[in-house]
Amino acid sequence: MWAGWLAWIAGLIAASAALCVSAADSAGVSADADETLASVVVTARRRTESAQDVPIPISAVSGQTLDRTGRFRLEDLNQALPSTNIQFNGPRQTSIALRGLGNNPANDALESSVGVYLDNVYLGRASMANIDLMDVSQVALLRGTQGTLFGKNTTAGVLSITTTEPSFTEGASVEGSYGTDDYYQLRAAANLPLLDEKLAARLAVARTVRDGFVIDEPADRNLNGYERTGGRGQLLWLPDPAFRLRLIGDYSEEHSDAGAFVLVSPGPDGGARYYAAVAAAGAHVVYDPDFEHVTIESPQHFDVRQGGISAEANWQLNDYQLTSVTAFRSWWFSPTSDGDYTDRNAITAAGQAVDDSQWTQELRLASPADRPLSYVVGAYYFDQHQSNLAFTQYGDDVQAITALQIGTAAFADGAVRIRQFLNTHSEALFGQASWKLASGWEFSLGLRETLEQKSLSMTRTSSGLAGFVGNPNFNSYQSGELTLDDDELSALASASYKFTPDILGYVSLGRGAKSGGINPTPPLPGLATDSLYVRPEVARDAELGMKANALSGRLTFDADLFWVQVHDYQATLLLQPNSGNSFVQVLANVGNVRTRGIETQLQARPADAIALTLAASYNDAVYLSYPDGPCPAEQLAPNLIPGQKVCDLSGRPLVGAPRWIVNPAISYRENWRAQLSGVLQADWSWRSTYYGSPDDSELARVRSFGIFNLRYELNAQRAHASWAISLWSQNLFNKRYVIGGIATAGRLYNYIATPGLPRLSGVTMRVDF
Repeated sequence: MWAGWLAWIAGLIAASAALCVSAADSAGVSADADETLASVVVTARRRTESAQDVPIPISAVSGQTLDRTGRFRLEDLNQALPSTNIQFNGPRQTSIALRGLGNNPANDALESSVGVYLDNVYLGRASMANIDLMDVSQVALLRGTQGTLFGKNTTAGVLSITTTEPSFTEGASVEGSYGTDDYYQLRAAANLPLLDEKLAARLAVARTVRDGFVIDEPADRNLNGYERTGGRGQLLWLPDPAFRLRLIGDYSEEHSDAGAFVLVSPGPDGGARYYAAVAAAGAHVVYDPDFEHVTIESPQHFDVRQGGISAEANWQLNDYQLTSVTAFRSWWFSPTSDGDYTDRNAITAAGQAVDDSQWTQELRLASPADRPLSYVVGAYYFDQHQSNLAFTQYGDDVQAITALQIGTAAFADGAVRIRQFLNTHSEALFGQASWKLASGWEFSLGLRETLEQKSLSMTRTSSGLAGFVGNPNFNSYQSGELTLDDDELSALASASYKFTPDILGYVSLGRGAKSGGINPTPPLPGLATDSLYVRPEVARDAELGMKANALSGRLTFDADLFWVQVHDYQATLLLQPNSGNSFVQVLANVGNVRTRGIETQLQARPADAIALTLAASYNDAVYLSYPDGPCPAEQLAPNLIPGQKVCDLSGRPLVGAPRWIVNPAISYRENWRAQLSGVLQADWSWRSTYYGSPDDSELARVRSFGIFNLRYELNAQRAHASWAISLWSQNLFNKRYVIGGIATAGRLYNYIATPGLPRLSGVTMRVDF
């Protein structure tokens, strides 16, 4: 069946290529510039070149497109990119997955499977990118193993966010939006030439506020709202034609009551066991299929402060270019959230506070790109320090809620705290060379050697738990210094061929690695310190693709077949710590994972006033080996066999990986007068059913859903200024869905998750000077 499917896909690609060749050969008239598709320029190979000439599966979205479609949050990129699943369970629990890889639980000791870069600076955690996409020039997504040209090695891909740099043209823009749910957003940017063709500055600021949409019944309050404020300042210095320096500083804050988990499923048999336990505790919960109501008692609030500075210097040494990127970033997070998910005062606060800072330094030397042999070589250093605090604070109602297996009366007003100190030092040498041979052939070979050292020390203390002195779950603990050394080799080999000036075919083989780590939590009873260590995750990637331009620039079509196999995949594993029947969950290397499929992208301008885009992907992602996985609730609850708490998930679908993602969009422009025009923009984002929890429970299965957005913009161009006013609605049909991973709450087989945003409608006005 798989072979037949591959043959069908190969036939589709071949037919599309033939169509493009025919269209390109038969077109006799060149289209005007405003009738063709805009060329997308990227720096995926550390050179400025058209995306259609790069033998890598790439998706790029311009800042103008993001503004026009109202996408300013990180998770909004789900609606624009193929094979992408960005999950949001709160400011700290943000994950970015490509092709099903990267949906791992939040752990401060592990990196993301998808490397995230902001203005060529690697971000040590995906949550650092969870800011408003303010004054962005481009968002580019590189799929497949990366590392031979980038600072940090990754197994799934790279998400690169580039902001608008200063220019020597004076100008400014101001934008204001207002919508339902008391939503408003203010954004402004100014470009200031300071010294003629030598020095320029740019300043951008933004503020976004939205009221919550999840109703907390006991406190009569709205949750999952947010308030974000940020700014970025830049300087561009060009003292002579051979040198350029770009300095960037940014700072942002977020204050929100996000992360209020709703009940997705009360459990098997309609949740009879869960509801009985809640009633016995004198508590109250609500199950709302529309994800609009919760019942929690404790405060719910998150604070985030982050910022950074970077300096990117480029020297032109004859035909060679030397690049240095030096950066510092910090990320501070303080949570307060309910830990028992009921209206009783059982766990009044639970979470993990984070104080994260990082230094990075990258040096690259690029040879001239127009020679038969060209290369890029570089060195990279990453230094990260974290001082974190995991805490659980118990309340007066712990005894009443014992039926929920939270604690006993002795827990009342007690607390457990784990202080964690994590350090990461990463050093790497990388390089990639390309040979351009006659008749359109190009061969590339890349290598990377990464040395990484990690260290961890942690201390657990408790207060108000005198009755539990000696209990291995609550007693004092000091780890001493735990260390881990990694040495990983990455490689890439690719070949591409230009069938015509407008059609590129390519094939590549790659090996990438995601570094290991040390779990920053004391080992569970019966387990040794060795259980805290997680080995690196190694991916082997094969790509076969094509990129084509046709109809004199009116059509581009890209397709890519991929096959990725990951060894030592990092996920949740169940271990039996002693000879008894009990099992415990730990983050470890579970086994092997395979993901394979096809990604396609199409852009077309069938008429001067109409533009069409489509980003679609099919992904078959499964666990090849996962013998000690968690069991789904429906298997555990009815007839639990003593000790049988481990299920073999080998051959089962990978969590958080929909088979199909389809994102079509259409825009129509109508010129009312010489300087007045209107644009109607409609887009739809649909993804098929997927499992939301690591145990592949049917109760935590996310059903297929689509989100429809509609926008109409009226704009006028003037000699010295222009203005635009837009009416828009995001999630027009108010589809209710979950945006984060689904988790089990306690041990009563119920599932909770973070709901996605409901319908938001409003108006935006923008003025450009």
